[in-house]
Amino acid sequence: MIGGTALVKLGSSRQTDDIYYLINDTDSDEMFIHDKENNIDYVNANGHDFYGEIWEMESDNIGEIASTKALLELKAFAFVQHCKHGFWDKANDAEFDIKYLVGKYNLTDMPILRRYITDGELKEVKKVISSVRK
Repeated sequence: MIGGTALVKLGSSRQTDDIYYLINDTDSDEMFIHDKENNIDYVNANGHDFYGEIWEMESDNIGEIASTKALLELKAFAFVQHCKHGFWDKANDAEFDIKYLVGKYNLTDMPILRRYITDGELKEVKKVISSVRK
């Protein structure tokens, strides 16, 4: 589990109805798969190199929820993508999640993310992170 619901399970106060899972469907290169009947979204690690690297990072994780390190990488990537596409409500949710992870788990390093965003985008993510550390 990788979405806001995963963070709620970790103790976040943000409300969400979305459930996201990271999967690796090697039979498909479709990046996002939506199960309307169950209201579940799947992010296919086979559909994008960033998600593939997160999948590899989590290969030993047998829990229901992605590691907090993976969640920070994923939320920061989502923040950048939502900002780029003007999905401001989703960007605000991702920012809230980043701040929660940084504040509760003292996380700041995102080695995978750095390879997939520009320096300017990384600067914006770092602004969000530094706002927690003041």
